[in-house]
Amino acid sequence: MRTLRVLTFFLIIFMVNTLLYAQNKTRIAVLSFEAKNVNQETAEAVADILSTELFNTNRFDVIERQAINKILEEQKLQMTGITDMSQAAEIGKMLNVEKILIGSVSRLGQTYIINTRLVGVETGALELAENTKSQGGEDGLPTAIAQLVSKISQKITLEGTIIKVNQNVVLIDLGKNHGIKKDQMLDVIRIGDVITDLSGAAIGTSEDLIGILKVINVKNEYSEAQIKQSKVMVRLGDKVRLSTTVIGLKQDIRTTPQPEIKEKQVKEEKKQNDKKPVELPPVF
Repeated sequence: MRTLRVLTFFLIIFMVNTLLYAQNKTRIAVLSFEAKNVNQETAEAVADILSTELFNTNRFDVIERQAINKILEEQKLQMTGITDMSQAAEIGKMLNVEKILIGSVSRLGQTYIINTRLVGVETGALELAENTKSQGGEDGLPTAIAQLVSKISQKITLEGTIIKVNQNVVLIDLGKNHGIKKDQMLDVIRIGDVITDLSGAAIGTSEDLIGILKVINVKNEYSEAQIKQSKVMVRLGDKVRLSTTVIGLKQDIRTTPQPEIKEKQVKEEKKQNDKKPVELPPVF
């Protein structure tokens, strides 16, 4: 009886950790691709390999294709060759995913071309379109798919939060389990004021790129990163996003240690206070 309780306890812990782990990933489903001048078995194989490669990036919570087929069969829907984005978004809602990938596989001579489109389920809008080619026929498809997945994963935003600041080193809540690797560069984003439309409805928030980090140590659930550039003090709660291109900040942003930034801010505040007129006490 005691053994059963212990096993139940560890099972609950495992399920909770799995749930928390999955919540930090983008939930995605890959539908069967449209076959153009190729047989449907090849298109199915491409979609299967693509799903596996997306899962192996540790960036995505990928729905198993058998589960997708089962749900669509229950709804009397066909998964093969869906190219309409609004229909794909509706299917994504049934599957309870954030994004859905549709596409096609075509052949011109010995060249195979894979076209993909990533649809945001909530908006039904096209978020990303990527393609790749295999010059080596079917034998070259696995390599081409791996290259395609690399493009897709780089362009889908991975966002985390700074959870600790220690001078020029910070901790972020993204680690190996989220696809973070050593020496990756991260943008530091400061979330600002709420943006409203003319009617006063909130439509977003302002964002400011305030720094650049370099990952120096990776754990399963968090990482250490060094502040490479910053224009203001990095602080708890600032967002971090995976940099997709190697770009520097504007020229007015220097590679300045955190203590020096703070000292500079204090001096500027003192300078501003010194400029304020001295208020004399009233004379009675």
